[in-house]
Amino acid sequence: LAAARLAAPGGGPHAAPAAWSFPTSRRRLERGPWRRAVAQATEAPPSLAATDLAESPYGAVEPPSYPGRVEDGFWLWRGYTVRYQHHVPGGGGAPRGVVLLIHGFGGNAEHWRKNGPELAAAGFEVFAVDLLGYGFSSKPDPRTTAPLRVDPSMPERFYNIPMWAEQMAAFLQEVAGVEPSAGPGSGAFVITNSVGSSVGLQLAVDFPHLVKAAAMLDPSLRMLHVKNQAPWEKPFVPAIQWVLRETSLGESFFDVVAKPETVQTILRLIYPANPEAVDEELVDCILKPGLSSPNATRVFMDFISYSAGPLIQDQLALLGSAKGRAPVWIGWGTEDPWEPYEAGRGLYADLPAVERFQGLPALGHCPMDESPEVVNPFLLEFLETYA
Repeated sequence: LAAARLAAPGGGPHAAPAAWSFPTSRRRLERGPWRRAVAQATEAPPSLAATDLAESPYGAVEPPSYPGRVEDGFWLWRGYTVRYQHHVPGGGGAPRGVVLLIHGFGGNAEHWRKNGPELAAAGFEVFAVDLLGYGFSSKPDPRTTAPLRVDPSMPERFYNIPMWAEQMAAFLQEVAGVEPSAGPGSGAFVITNSVGSSVGLQLAVDFPHLVKAAAMLDPSLRMLHVKNQAPWEKPFVPAIQWVLRETSLGESFFDVVAKPETVQTILRLIYPANPEAVDEELVDCILKPGLSSPNATRVFMDFISYSAGPLIQDQLALLGSAKGRAPVWIGWGTEDPWEPYEAGRGLYADLPAVERFQGLPALGHCPMDESPEVVNPFLLEFLETYA
């Protein structure tokens, strides 16, 4: 069950595109923070043209197509390609702040397509980024690639929360132009969903001057974490994880569930108030990026075998205004079938770092996409509070 609920982003055959396009470096670098980013970048310019990449990051699929889709940007981090989407602030004046949107497990930047434009229209410069291994970012093979950042609690895992936090820190500095030297109270607004919340909070813990405030939507309780496993589960969970990660059974399972009709069925379970939102557009947005590399299955299996790393409550204990660090808001779908609202409220609502804990009535695990008309006002209020 735990594996099945995570398998929705999956894979399947698609035709290869005849061509692809990328933003031109000069056009993007002439705007606002891009000039600062050029000075800070040490390995590559923050925005790449087609000629800068050896091969299409879209692999054997065409990128999703829907009204209002913004042009993809690409950036090199430690030799790997990272895809992001940039929503330019409205109003014509200076940006009111930088907003970083971090997706959940198996998601990607497209999952914020209903939120980024509205936040940008309020005057904020918004970036939605694909974590390494997801979306149209590179997907290094975790079996053959040394970790970019070792998590001491499980050092053999390539895909881990501290590594992704480091990726986001580099992005904020090199691409978004956030200045870490500005001191407490500066930095970006970080908005997250699901396990992306663990990444966002670790970013705030490890790089406090890069994060001004954080808002989480339905953060993952990480019930497969070794600290959360019941005693009777402890012998079985690692054994099942090993089988899925190290044998062909994992790939077979992935192939079975990673189909459009299966993805749609699973997503409708976590969109209880608005299952109609799980349409062909959403399935394409979630499914297609997972097909951009043959390593997608191994990425998936590597992370579901990661039963370590920081827990939300431990991260929150290090944050908050009283500690001179980022305050946190939490919005939670009251009908989330994966991460129960009452469990989250009991764990987090009364912690000092959490300045607001708000239930989102009738919504599920991905409320920002299920009901943006409810979630966007909540996010805008968060931004206005700390801007």
